Amino acid sequence: MTPRERILAAVRDGLLRAELPGASDDRPAYRGLAWNPDGGSLVERFTRALTALTGHVDEAVHPAAIADAIVRIAMLYHATSYLSWDEQELGCLDLVGLLGSRGLRRVTYDLPADPTTRDEAVRALEPVPLGLTGATAALADCGALVLVSGPGRGRLASLLPPVHVALLNPNVLYPSLAALLDARPDLVDQGSSMVIVAGPSRTADIEMTLTHGVHGPKHVHVILTA
Repeated sequence: MTPRERILAAVRDGLLRAELPGASDDRPAYRGLAWNPDGGSLVERFTRALTALTGHVDEAVHPAAIADAIVRIAMLYHATSYLSWDEQELGCLDLVGLLGSRGLRRVTYDLPADPTTRDEAVRALEPVPLGLTGATAALADCGALVLVSGPGRGRLASLLPPVHVALLNPNVLYPSLAALLDARPDLVDQGSSMVIVAGPSRTADIEMTLTHGVHGPKHVHVILTA
């Protein structure tokens, strides 16, 4: 046997003999909920972390102010249309109407199940420059958004457009992923997928040169709504 074959054989043998430990209901409670090594509130820590990742954070409370903030961001990127979660999932009533009255048009879509026509439908949406979502939760230690997809919360709005704008209620900010999963252990079962978005998409695979926007949005803006 070659060295490679020996290694693969050992792995296969180990998998056949492996046993997972039984589940236990007496796990210790997570003790890091108040962990705060850098000082400051969760909002301050989240803002600092996301800004370090070249993300942007704004604040707006009332629906009209939220709409104005979104329009200002859209103007930065010459956007006149957007994809979004359903309005009730954004957590801001009448937002679609407010954006429409300010000249920003929502592009609706219904992706077919057939792979060929689905690909064509996605390609037709590629020119839309801005995606608007809410946020299921957020992590203060790394400036990340947690997005759980499901009815009214399509993944396309946060993945396809080059600009992602997320509305975040500070009440769903958690110190860390461990704190979030401890407080909401059922979160991973609430949708078809859960993604953690830590700033704009980036990669350095090619010649170790950092490039933004290769696998997702190039720009991420978070609007704190309360």
